[in-house]
Amino acid sequence: MKRTYLLLCFFSLASSAFAQPDTTRRDTSWSRSPHRPFLLSIMNAPVLEGRANAVTIVPRERICFDKIFKIKTQTASGPAEGCLFINTEKGLMANTPIKRGVAPVCDLDITKPDFGLILIGLKGNTYNYFNSKKKNGVDHWATTSNSENYQYQFISTPEAVPLTRRAESRMFLGGKVKAWAYKAEGRPETWWLFGKTEPERILMSPKKFLGSYAVGYQYSDKGLFIIMQITAPNYSAEVTDIQDRNICFDPSPFKLFEDEHYSRGMESIVREREKLQKKEERLETGQCAGKERISINYQKEALNRRQESLERSRQGNTQQSVATQQAQMQTMINYEDVIQISIYETEIDICKQQERLNRQTDANYRQSSSYRRQQEKLTCLNSQLATQKQTQQKILRVNTQYPNQPGKQYAEKAKIFLQGMSACD
Repeated sequence: MKRTYLLLCFFSLASSAFAQPDTTRRDTSWSRSPHRPFLLSIMNAPVLEGRANAVTIVPRERICFDKIFKIKTQTASGPAEGCLFINTEKGLMANTPIKRGVAPVCDLDITKPDFGLILIGLKGNTYNYFNSKKKNGVDHWATTSNSENYQYQFISTPEAVPLTRRAESRMFLGGKVKAWAYKAEGRPETWWLFGKTEPERILMSPKKFLGSYAVGYQYSDKGLFIIMQITAPNYSAEVTDIQDRNICFDPSPFKLFEDEHYSRGMESIVREREKLQKKEERLETGQCAGKERISINYQKEALNRRQESLERSRQGNTQQSVATQQAQMQTMINYEDVIQISIYETEIDICKQQERLNRQTDANYRQSSSYRRQQEKLTCLNSQLATQKQTQQKILRVNTQYPNQPGKQYAEKAKIFLQGMSACD
């Protein structure tokens, strides 16, 4: 959530046109700096400067980066550090999880049990690579949000908000980089920008940012800059190191979560259909058998709905499409179907229990403790059925209480279902 907020903060400052007199001045320290070769090497982002095109990447193909940034953040929870990897030719940015109290090791070693990498491409690919522990090692997983086929659509505001240079400057990277403070009128953030020029005003270009946590490369109407630091009342992020070197990442061992989820879901549906078919073949006649047939038919329809949800969950970007999110939730547990099936099963149990009581015609047995226990169970089942029907109504109301919030709906339905669970011995 923090990262999403910061990206939105960026794009709210972005605009592709701004009519102002050009008061740009050259930074005379640039040409005289003993670190000029280093500065020239890091001030290079062809994909933002129009000398290269962003590409759509395949989630399990080899990915390389040509810049490595070390980042330090400060929040109310304390300081943390992490690594940012950038491909300035293809338009890719990736970061490992930030950690507290640990200096970052900027490698891409997928054998580490806690390996994680979030990758975003300017074309709209968003992939999350991570390891999960298992008994004899780790499993490698990647979630794509379907963005290999349905790219994330970056949205920028049409509002033009210029950044104005202040008189203050700071040195970064051990004195190699000099950055100037910039602020937008009415906003609390201060942006420390490094570039080949020192314009009085800057407009950040929309969708031309390569970085994370609001630091990194940003193209503007005055050319390319590096945001070395952002400071705000409750947040700050700073670039503490930049390395101009190649590092590659081989994601071929990573299983795509969405593909695995679909395959396992379809296999489960096939097995459940086979079970229902066998159960239907064993049905006899009678009132209770009729209720069982109703339940079986409903479960068949529920499996059809689950299959449809699996298909829909692969269509659309999971991060942006509410319909895709809803379908994804329903592939896990459709609580409307689960509670209705539970109601049918309880009605079947009531029918069978009533039949057992009706078969007991012996007057002495009807006075026994065994008979009373059977009556108590019937009473319990009727109470259970009433509770289930109340739970069903609460679950159905969630859809109107939280429209267009599939995650919230799912969580609320799960809570209501668990609270309404009961069983009769």
